[in-house]
Amino acid sequence: MPVSKSHEDSEKGSSQENEHIDLVNDVNAKIQNPFHGIPHDTLLAQVDTFAKEYDMWDNFIQLQKGALVAQNPGNFESIMELNDDDREVLRRERTHKWSQPRDLYLTVILCSVAAAVQGWDQTGSNGANLSFPAEFNIAFEDGGPDAKKNEWIVGVINAAFVTTC
Repeated sequence: MPVSKSHEDSEKGSSQENEHIDLVNDVNAKIQNPFHGIPHDTLLAQVDTFAKEYDMWDNFIQLQKGALVAQNPGNFESIMELNDDDREVLRRERTHKWSQPRDLYLTVILCSVAAAVQGWDQTGSNGANLSFPAEFNIAFEDGGPDAKKNEWIVGVINAAFVTTC
């Protein structure tokens, strides 16, 4: 029988260890926060180790703050390591979820359009490959005397779309 935890249970922790939560079949199951239950000093030591291992000392303070907020996102107001500016940014993020820079939206839209155009080009190339080699007498499947040369010609034609963009 699947076990699902309420929000309060996941914040406080569970007295039962090794509970089986069926995340596949239980739509009410929640994945526990991986930072939950790690003592403050241990968490900061893990951040220190991570920063050393990946040479991220430039962002060490931000990594510490991020780990502390990730550990208990609902209670960021009481995290002593955060300053007032940090708390204001987190409040704004919570109240204005879709407030993103205009350039981000523009980038997403342009990449989506580019992906659609690339898909249309690929579809056209794949469809054209069925008929144009025979139409222009450069077929290479028949194993004729010019098959190797024709294979290269068809390859160069197919690569032209990619190499010229």
